Amino acid sequence: MGRSLRDKQAMTVVVLLCLFFVILICPALAEEVKAPVGPAIQGKANDDTPAAENGDANNEDWLAEEEMKPVADPLEPLNRFFFQFNDRLYFWVLKPTATLYSHIVPKGIRIGIRNAFANLMTPARVVNNVLQGKMGNAGVELQRFVINSTIGVVGLADVAKNEFKLRAKDEDLGQTFGFYGAGPGLYINWPVLGPSNFRDSIGKVGDAFLDPLNYIAKNIYVRAAIYGGEQVNYTSLTLGDYELFTKTAIDPYTAVRDAYQQFRQGRIEDKNEQKEGPLHQ
Repeated sequence: MGRSLRDKQAMTVVVLLCLFFVILICPALAEEVKAPVGPAIQGKANDDTPAAENGDANNEDWLAEEEMKPVADPLEPLNRFFFQFNDRLYFWVLKPTATLYSHIVPKGIRIGIRNAFANLMTPARVVNNVLQGKMGNAGVELQRFVINSTIGVVGLADVAKNEFKLRAKDEDLGQTFGFYGAGPGLYINWPVLGPSNFRDSIGKVGDAFLDPLNYIAKNIYVRAAIYGGEQVNYTSLTLGDYELFTKTAIDPYTAVRDAYQQFRQGRIEDKNEQKEGPLHQ
């Protein structure tokens, strides 16, 4: 009973924080405030791409293909503060933990864990493909789920991609909103969660209802531990990407902000369907 009450209190705090940010940024949405755009920075491939799997992390195309667009960033002072917070969190906590983890757990197992988490998110990809009218892609996702959940042993192996050439059709609610013309709104750099915008933040909340883990692990602390472990596992497979991306930038904050906007726009337009940006979650 006490644990249930604590869970409800924690959820109440989260909801109140979300409402606070909505109240804060909604008035500015109508103003269409635009901030100056920084220089484009070379991106890094995610470990799900063939280039990264072969050790070749050069992935300039996804950024070069996108036209630079102004980013609405009236919350820049607050965003910069959280960017610095996240940067310290990465170097002081996440990277050392992921590095130690990578020395203990073999890469093959870590890739399997990453695949299993991706397989769990199939419902969100199927629903968002259907919402965008991409029925063929939704069918591919269903085939992938059946194959990987059975032959691939609960998704640990991506048999669908490796043996049947069925690649993931990654769509989320933020992309669905964008597909129907919703702009990104204000840029938001969330503490811990990292770069986002108003549209994608709302999309994350919607996609959470399609995440099976939220129903399997009902205790909020258990879920937090699982998602934390997932992030450590993911980071262990992309060590060095963030460092190289920010090291080559004149202003790392601006580089990350602009790269995130370009990448998300490319995903909405299906220009980089099989590619992942340097900081994509």
